[in-house]
Amino acid sequence: MSFKTIRIGRASDNDIVLIHPSVSRNHLELFYDGEGNVFLTDLNSANGTFVNGQRIVGSIQLKSNDIVKAALSDPLKWKNLNTLNAQNKVETNKNSNEEISNESDFDTLPPPKKRNTFKTIGITLMIIFLLVGLFYITNEYILVDSKPTEIDPNMPNDKNDQPNKVEKEKRKEIVYDFSCLNDKGDLGSTDVINVLEQVDSEITDAVGGEVTIQEEMKVGDQLLSDCREQYTFIESGEKIDNLTKILNLLTDQILVPKGFEYSIYLIESDELNAFTAGAKIFVTTKMYSFCKSNDELACVIGHEINHNELGHIKEQLQKVKILSESGAALNQILTIPFGQKKETHCDLKGIDLAIAAGYNGCVNITLWNRMKKESGEGDYNAFDNLFRSHPYSEKRSNCSQNHISQNYGFECIDNN
Repeated sequence: MSFKTIRIGRASDNDIVLIHPSVSRNHLELFYDGEGNVFLTDLNSANGTFVNGQRIVGSIQLKSNDIVKAALSDPLKWKNLNTLNAQNKVETNKNSNEEISNESDFDTLPPPKKRNTFKTIGITLMIIFLLVGLFYITNEYILVDSKPTEIDPNMPNDKNDQPNKVEKEKRKEIVYDFSCLNDKGDLGSTDVINVLEQVDSEITDAVGGEVTIQEEMKVGDQLLSDCREQYTFIESGEKIDNLTKILNLLTDQILVPKGFEYSIYLIESDELNAFTAGAKIFVTTKMYSFCKSNDELACVIGHEINHNELGHIKEQLQKVKILSESGAALNQILTIPFGQKKETHCDLKGIDLAIAAGYNGCVNITLWNRMKKESGEGDYNAFDNLFRSHPYSEKRSNCSQNHISQNYGFECIDNN
């Protein structure tokens, strides 16, 4: 027997066509090596391929008793699919999931038994249509298309495939790997920066004293007051409504909230920026327009949320207390840099919040690649890196890709 490859998915050009709302156009592939071995490969499907109830990543060799499912479709009768003629395609009916084939190797469902009365038939059909309709709606609008609704027509949702959400308990196991900041040509500068940042944080925490949530919120109020004197605020309309909805969706996904009461503001400014203190988040009109989707806005806002949740604002206040006995001067807080590792940590935590809220965290990769072009920062320079408070945009893009691949098993495509 010669080897054979069988491609399975929702598109008509597959060898096996599964017409089911949860199945991707090109979902999975089976390879028969001619010696009785069968290998399964998931083709980066949106809703996953499952073997014995476990979602797989990449390729695995199947065992004879393995149960294979493409997303929420019925189990595949995969053992004899290599006998399928090229001209005969197997389809799965969208409503009944009954397999249709000219091949004798496939089981067929027995014909329905006749009922004694039309009443019984009518009731049975009504229940079937109701269950099928409910199943279709649930999968079509909740599982397959779980995107939050759009408010601002000029700020759409990203339409590309995206990582699946991770259950809340599993999110506690997410790993934050900062080795992506290292570079072969950095001459050890990244390691020096990370060590200095760690020492600085430990000294600040030991000497700076306690800072309460209320103190942080007070600084946020002061920042809001100063911004109102400096900027014009967009108080109403689709843009601010859109930002508020994204903020609420993201804060609902914080695993262990510190207790902040978050609010968001849109300010007129040509500066490409977003900043925060005391749970007050400010987004400039330039940043809003620069973002091409709600997904990109979600990553930006998620980043700012985590400066608060990870204690970075608290550390700034501790530094001010150390530097000055006169109190927490706002201009001092805003000019003290967070540090490269902290900025990257907020990027990655922001991606996690965005994905948990239904947005596509992959867009953070494209966002930072565009940021590099917009800022004209140039290529990586080891000497310059020593004096930067923020990582190079290219590093932030690479770290985002590495984080999603490592924790979500999803390879993002940069469409920039």
